[in-house]
Amino acid sequence: MIEKPERETSMITFKNQPKLSGFDIDKRADELRVTLIPYIKEFLETDDLFKDKEVNIEFSHTGVSSLVGFLEVEGEKYVLKIPLFNSSYAGSEALFLKTWESVGVPVPHVYKEGTIGGRTYILMEYVDAPILLDVIKKGEAKKDVSVELGKTLAQMHTSKAEGYGRVMEGKPQYKTFKEWISDEDIQDRIAYVKEQNLLTDEHGSIDRTIDILIEYAKDKDISTYCHFDFGASNILATEPPTVIDPNPMLNNGIIDIGRSMLLSISGGSDGEQLKRGYFSERGCDTQALHAAIILSAYWKFAYWHKKGKTEEIENVRKYLAQTNHLLTSGILYL
Repeated sequence: MIEKPERETSMITFKNQPKLSGFDIDKRADELRVTLIPYIKEFLETDDLFKDKEVNIEFSHTGVSSLVGFLEVEGEKYVLKIPLFNSSYAGSEALFLKTWESVGVPVPHVYKEGTIGGRTYILMEYVDAPILLDVIKKGEAKKDVSVELGKTLAQMHTSKAEGYGRVMEGKPQYKTFKEWISDEDIQDRIAYVKEQNLLTDEHGSIDRTIDILIEYAKDKDISTYCHFDFGASNILATEPPTVIDPNPMLNNGIIDIGRSMLLSISGGSDGEQLKRGYFSERGCDTQALHAAIILSAYWKFAYWHKKGKTEEIENVRKYLAQTNHLLTSGILYL
């Protein structure tokens, strides 16, 4: 519990309130958003960076897994992010952003980390630019923007790591890819998709998918710092693009590009430009990549189904039915 200050010296203005999802699956997240408000106020009144100053805070109305506030303090702007569930996320996000920054990837600079209301937070640079997805929807993005994003993700994956899964107290959850893919959460997601008949062997055998990925990782058992939610909604439209809001995960890069392609496919694209950019300077095992896309579909479908994202699901189902043959090919191309 944060101790109340002896006197309130700063002027805190909340320009809005956190947007609540309203879905049953997000009920706990909605409750936490409301609960954290007084703790955020206390933090802003007592932290050395903000006390005795006028602070305006405006909450982001996008995203579910974190509470994000934009702070304006005497002409300076910051982003305050509080993951709502896994307390290691903020520390992991800070680690990942710093790592990508060290290999030349544009990311918001991390100023500090700590706890608010018993939950970890990260305070970082505010980058004044629109979300790339909004620019794309307006038809104002460059034609080759997806190729550029693929190259950015490849650059992010030049940062090498050890182990797989979440970073818990400074250590990865698992030593090997095989251990990670056997994780209970992953298996529960797969079971849900099977029970709901959302994907079948028509879209690609999940058993063969897992075998292919285990074999692929065995030959290339090197992990990297994966974004795990890399898409236009988590990119700022700067030049070059600025990467934000990772779902921090140590893994093989093929899984990360597969997830990114899945997000592109769910929006109605085929992901080919993204793939071309990512593999512009390396070979691509099309079988392993397709397996990564299928695994990502099983991972995401459980949540999408509960949220009623039928269009995204159907776009992916159609794509996988048309490309099932790629799971039986092992073509390597440059």
